[in-house]
Amino acid sequence: MPEAHMRLVVGLSPQMRGILGEGVLRQLAEAHPDVMVFFAEDKVDFTTLAAEADAALVSPPFTIPSEWLATGARLRWVQAATAGVDFLLTPALRTAPHVAITSTKGPMGPLMAEHVVMLMLALARDLPGFLQDQAERRWRHMMDERPMAQLFEKTIAILGVGAVGGNLARMCKAGFGMTVLGLARRRRNDPHVDRYFDREGLHAALAQADFVALTLPLTPATERIIDEAALAAMKPAAYLVNVSRGGLVDEEALAAALRSGRLAGAGLDATAVEPLPAGSPLWEIPNVIITPHVAPARDRLGEHMVDFWCENIRRFAEGRELLGLVDRLAGY
Repeated sequence: MPEAHMRLVVGLSPQMRGILGEGVLRQLAEAHPDVMVFFAEDKVDFTTLAAEADAALVSPPFTIPSEWLATGARLRWVQAATAGVDFLLTPALRTAPHVAITSTKGPMGPLMAEHVVMLMLALARDLPGFLQDQAERRWRHMMDERPMAQLFEKTIAILGVGAVGGNLARMCKAGFGMTVLGLARRRRNDPHVDRYFDREGLHAALAQADFVALTLPLTPATERIIDEAALAAMKPAAYLVNVSRGGLVDEEALAAALRSGRLAGAGLDATAVEPLPAGSPLWEIPNVIITPHVAPARDRLGEHMVDFWCENIRRFAEGRELLGLVDRLAGY
């Protein structure tokens, strides 16, 4: 075996390490014979190890200090352990073009899309109401006693047709025969999207949609993309589902719209502050389903994510194009 001459330091939160599993993580050390992998136990350990690293794999709360990004420094690649990179993109990293940035864009896509569909069905078919009735041993079967809708042949606006949004478009089109409207900045060739729209056409698309799904990254350009005006453009019978970042939504305006009947319901797997504070009005609104940012979770998530990272380690060691490259100016 040739002597390893590249160093990768891994800084993952205890929660992330627990989700992935130490046994699966050990596969990183075997990804390529020319790469040595070091696991940091805490921020102090990470700082010590990363000072001499060629690459870093990180999740919050780990970040990259600016001194490691100076011209002539050793660091050449940063892999985000998450799909979003808003925690990582400091001004120093944005302006260090010699350091490649990649995110874990692909492995989480299918299940996050499934989570959107789950929330859509639960909202449309009044699952919270049925569970409440069950808990209270109450039998209500008349349709006029509860709001119920269908997904079949309805219209969905997907804001962000990437790894998650693309899988969602396929599920909605193939599974429910839905009309799919898509917001995408660059790629506009998904066969399951009936029509693309741009930011200028957002309100017009929202007005047509029975369901609106947020699968966008959080960037300065997308922050609070669903604001009071966007909510006002939506149908009163429409549902909003967010599995991406809480900062995409003006939550105060959302709560007001839901309470006034301007919106039929919302499914939120992401909130602006996490955990969602106990005093948030969103907890008390009956037509809201809240899940604690678990959309990416699945039984084999750790394997798929580590496989993705191992492939990128091999590509880095061999000088090949990396997977999940981030546009540092666009923020994803």
